[in-house]
This record gives sequence, C-alpha cells and structure tokens, in this order.
Amino acid sequence: MIQYETQETRHGGQARWIRFGTANGLLGGVLLAVLGLVIHTGLTDAQFEVANPLGAVAMVLLVAALPVFYLHERHWFGRLATAGFWLTTAGWVATAVTMALFALGSEMAGLVFVPAWLVAMLGAFALGVAMLRSDDVSSTRLSAWLFVAALPVGLALSVAVTWFAFGRVDTPWNGPLVLYALAWVVFCARAWSGPTDTVRG
Repeated sequence: MIQYETQETRHGGQARWIRFGTANGLLGGVLLAVLGLVIHTGLTDAQFEVANPLGAVAMVLLVAALPVFYLHERHWFGRLATAGFWLTTAGWVATAVTMALFALGSEMAGLVFVPAWLVAMLGAFALGVAMLRSDDVSSTRLSAWLFVAALPVGLALSVAVTWFAFGRVDTPWNGPLVLYALAWVVFCARAWSGPTDTVRG
C-alpha cells in the first residue's frame, strides 16, 4: 500500500511537471516565432528594447520543454539522438541565459549569444535527423522536419528576406529561431493533447 501510494505520488508529480513544461513550451514557442517574424519587418531601437526582453522570456520558457521532450522520447534514443539532445540542451540554455543578460544590458553576453545559438541549432539538426530515422518517435514527423530545416532553410530565408527588404543581411539567426520555435510548438501541442501516462522510460 505504501509502495503503491509512493508510485502514484511520483507519477502525479511527473504528470504535473509535464503539463507545466508543455504549457511553457507552447507559450514560449509561439512568442518566439511571432517575435522572429516581426523583427524581420524592421524594428526601431525603441522597439528592440521591448522585443529583446520578450525574446529572453520566450527562450527561458522553451527551456522548460526540454525535460518534457526527454521524458517523452528517450525510449528510442541512440547515439545520434542523445548527442543531438544534449547539444540542443546545452546550447539552448546558454542562448536563453545570454539573451536574458543581453536584455538586461550586458554587451558581453551578446558576444556569446551567436556561438550558443549555433550549438543549439546544430544539436536540433542532429536531433531532427535522429527522429526521422526512428520508427518509435512519439511526436509528429513535422516537428522533426522543422528541427532539421531550422538552420539551413531558416538561415537561407533570413538572409534572403533581410537582403531584399533592407539591402543588407540583418539578424540572420531569427529565421532559424522561427522554425526551431515552431518545432517546439508542434511537439508541445502533441504532448499536451496526449495522455501523460504514455511516457516511457
């Protein structure tokens, strides 16, 4: 009886964490995708003073979705998926922290942002490839394709759009961030709609 109650308590705590992380991931993903698109329309310095803190909040919210992904998908992880997930995690946590510090006025944090972002995008690419190669993925193929497309397709589109609109390449990381954010929206929407007791170890 005591063991049963302990298992129930543990499962209930995990289910609540999954809901919390999924909700944060949905909100953060939508906010980051919208911001990435809006920034490509051209913002003033005053508007960037609002966009940067909002971007930092969105990135921090997305950090909460990383454990949810691990709990849902770890049952099929091989070497590529494991490497991709931990690269994504390390890179994204560093990206979120540096963006938050940059929004607070730290110019040095801005120098770390791009390397951290690149690590996260390379990790997401590897993770997406691993998802497409597995037949046991709980999430949809769309989230995998968005992870794969984030860096190569998002970067190319970002460069093309800003060059056409402004005559120069401007904030090229926003294109990949839009697709990356949408990948998390798709994953979190699927995780939210599914039962939490399907999480496998």
